[in-house]
Amino acid sequence: MARIADPNAKIALLSAAESVFSEKGLEAAKVEDITRRAGLSKGAFYLHFASKDEALRHICESFLAHCASAFKAPSELEDIPEDPGELLAFWLDIDVNIFDLLWQNRATVAILQTCQGSHQYLLRAFDKNVRVTSERWIEFWQARGLFRRELSPGLTSDLFFGAYNRLALKMLESPKRPPFEEWLVSAQSLFVRGLGTPTLVAALEGRAKKALHENGAPPHKRRVR
Repeated sequence: MARIADPNAKIALLSAAESVFSEKGLEAAKVEDITRRAGLSKGAFYLHFASKDEALRHICESFLAHCASAFKAPSELEDIPEDPGELLAFWLDIDVNIFDLLWQNRATVAILQTCQGSHQYLLRAFDKNVRVTSERWIEFWQARGLFRRELSPGLTSDLFFGAYNRLALKMLESPKRPPFEEWLVSAQSLFVRGLGTPTLVAALEGRAKKALHENGAPPHKRRVR
């Protein structure tokens, strides 16, 4: 009779694989390292996965699915605010939720950053999804008359991607949860002042004045959530 795969064992193996890949790198990691960490046999591993590459694919694909759910294109969302100030808050809330997700899954983020050779498609898939979704948002802001019309959505998306990627790398370097809410408020302010129309810049300044009046501190000196 064939052995029945234990779903709890699969979860334990994936958790162990994530830790081992993050610590040792993809090439140096061995199946034995994973099974030892999980407290299971090699037989249990091969009951669920054909190879360590397949375990890696499961980890990364699950994470990418969570990222796609957290960062959707505007056409996939309902109840997007009309008011520019509320829309800025909506944007900031999305960014904070994404960075919370990245922090909670920082081991997987670190793994993706080291993908080489045959594993590069995993990082390319992540990059492509973020860039394409960013382009859709830039087009959305332009259609609302809040980002300047002459901007290239593709190039602007690259600028956003580079800035947020650097913040994500900075987050990975931190031994404890960094104040990325403050980072994101500052990043949004820079983007709005550089890319936004006068209407959006006025909404940003209005929000800052309101926060200063209500809280006695500018937004970047307090938590946004």
